Amino acid sequence: MTFFLMLAMNPEVQKRAHEEIDEVIGFGRLPDFSDRPQLVYLDALLKEIFRWHQTLPLGVPHATSEDDVYDGYFIPKGTVVIGNALHILHDPELYPDPYKFDPDRYIKDGKINKDVANPYSAAFGFGRRICPGRHMSLDSIWAIVSATLAIFDISPPKDENGNPKPLKPIYSDGLLSHPDPFELVIQPRSDRHKQFLETLTASDV
Repeated sequence: MTFFLMLAMNPEVQKRAHEEIDEVIGFGRLPDFSDRPQLVYLDALLKEIFRWHQTLPLGVPHATSEDDVYDGYFIPKGTVVIGNALHILHDPELYPDPYKFDPDRYIKDGKINKDVANPYSAAFGFGRRICPGRHMSLDSIWAIVSATLAIFDISPPKDENGNPKPLKPIYSDGLLSHPDPFELVIQPRSDRHKQFLETLTASDV
């Protein structure tokens, strides 16, 4: 849901993603995993989606298996420790202007900048208890996002005067955080994209 909301709120990001897919994939097929290394901006876009909002802002509680010391603090064995993923992924020292949605923060010289902290390292948990299904999750989301961008345009609804209605990123509080309901317009990017969509079968997606 954050993907759809951010694309509608940031049309320049969507335009960049469309242009990259058109350049790398062309027209007449959906992106597949062999295209992934060439879709650098799409990679950065996914990283920014996971960084910008966390479904589990405080992650999953852990417990220390032995006495430990961190930054001068003594932590006894059995202490419940909560990793604040929300703070980590909005730390201005790691991500300048952290509340700005900006996939370009991960790109340098046309490639993913390895010097920028990878948000997946906090978005999926920490250490030995990191989510074991994270690779499957990322692959599934990559497939959904790339196929959606290849065919569809995502935009805010319009008012009676034809002007886009403002969208606000409002999320629920609690251990699980989801966007409040919002309205979007999702339509094929052009007539030929609509025709291509109508020819797709289950084996194509």
